[in-house]
Amino acid sequence: MEDYQKKFHSITDFVHGAAQSVLGKIDHFTFKMLVDQLKSEDYEAAKTAIEQLAKEKRTIGIPPLYFVSQAHPNPRIREKALKAIDLIDEHNKIEELTKGKTTEDAVKALIQEYGHYKQS
Repeated sequence: MEDYQKKFHSITDFVHGAAQSVLGKIDHFTFKMLVDQLKSEDYEAAKTAIEQLAKEKRTIGIPPLYFVSQAHPNPRIREKALKAIDLIDEHNKIEELTKGKTTEDAVKALIQEYGHYKQS
């Protein structure tokens, strides 16, 4: 019986590891889709992506949200992105990291701090 339990535990660990790997890839793909949706000029599509990123509260979403908050052509979307950043930025580091920088340099600084969604 002990041998059975060891083998069962081994198989359970393997299945769990494989499931985590698959879920990680799905999570990455879903996150990439959300970030890609931020490019949309369709208010509802961009709003939905922003709300989902804010709900997840993953700091890796800060750099693309910051870019949207500074450069998106729709002011309502820029405002939504700023509000989402406020929800995610619990340590209030964004202003410090971006102060006095161009949008491009600020995004680079945020990527250095929080990472890039393509790396996750």
